[in-house]
Parts: sequence; C-alpha cells; structure tokens
Amino acid sequence: MQQLPLDMPFAKLQGRDDFIVSDCNKLAAAWINRWPDWPKPGRSLNLVGPAGAGKSHLAAIWQELCGAQLCDQPAALAAVMADDAVPLVVIDKIDRADWPEETLFHLFNRCDGQSGGLLILSEQPIAQMHWDLADLRSRMRGVAMASIALPDDALVYALLDKYFTDRQMVAPQAMLTYLLSRMERSFYAIQTIAAALDRRSIADKKPLSVALARLVLQDM
Repeated sequence: MQQLPLDMPFAKLQGRDDFIVSDCNKLAAAWINRWPDWPKPGRSLNLVGPAGAGKSHLAAIWQELCGAQLCDQPAALAAVMADDAVPLVVIDKIDRADWPEETLFHLFNRCDGQSGGLLILSEQPIAQMHWDLADLRSRMRGVAMASIALPDDALVYALLDKYFTDRQMVAPQAMLTYLLSRMERSFYAIQTIAAALDRRSIADKKPLSVALARLVLQDM
C-alpha cells in the first residue's frame, strides 16, 4: 500500500483546535462558514453524523463565532427561554432524550422574531424523527441539514497524525499506513486506537512504531 504524505491537502476551519476539512465533512464546515447567512425563518441548521464525527467541534466553532449557548439536556432549555437575550442556541443530543416539544416550538418562534440562530446536532435527521406537535413537526422538516459521512482514507490518516502531533508525539508514516490498512473506517475507531497507542507508548516507555501498533491492534 502506498504511503500517504504528511502534508495532506486539507483546508482548516479555525476554532478551539483546527478542524480538518475533507470530502466527508466539507458541506457541514461550509455551512458553519456561511453564518449568519443561514436560511430564514429561524436561521436553523441540523448537523447530522455518527458519534465522534466532529459535530460538537463544529458547534464549538459556531459558538465562538456568535456566542451561542449550549443545551445538551432538556432542562437547560428553561434557562434559555428565561433569558431575554437574542436566542443563539446549540441543541445537542436531541435524538437521545425527551425534549419538551412546545418549548422547542417557542424557541423556533423566538429565533424568528429576534433574528436568532439554532444549531441542532443529531445522529439522525430531525426531519425524520417523530414529533407529536404538528407545528413543531413542520418546523423540523423545514430546517436545513448538513451531513457528516464516515471518514475516507485520507481523513483517517490525517486525523491519526493530528492526534499524535497535538500531543508532541512522533507518528512514523509506516505506522500510520499500517493502521490505515487494518482499522475500521470510523471516527470512533480513530479515537479509540489513537488513545490506546498513546497509553501503550507511555506505559511501555517506547516510541510509536509499527510493532507497537501491531500489539495494540492484537489487544483490541
């Protein structure tokens, strides 16, 4: 298998850390860059993707752009609705809890009336979720959507390399190529394998290498 060069031709979206943009997430990144030019009414966007895909990272970048509040549980909505400020809100894990539908509908209305913004993170499109309240169901179906797909080979390589570079660890190209030829293509696998290698390298007091990667994969 041909080795991939380290100078990957990716754009970077500036935020708390650099967000690497590839084919699987470039639409989602482009939407964040478009702010505040999001569709009305509501200026709302649904970011859809598997766990670990970078939805929260993009949401953090958007929060830095506009000062949005994070709601990652239904109870947090009450504080948002009690605040008179312009509603700029990130709703995370909307498909993992029982959110109050009337409150969500009123939040959409406030975003309309006060030129706010709403970023909704989910693993399935909110337009396809079950909503009992007809008005909210109509709203959800009108929200713009951007999907983050599973990573391609180039992004897997770049993310592995970035993980170790951020920790000031030298990741040999031969090791990264070895991992790429044997690992699952998912954001979860990238995080799990990289963290396991990090721990093994520290525990064994050995540098990153193909041999170390082989041991980690065998253990997993």
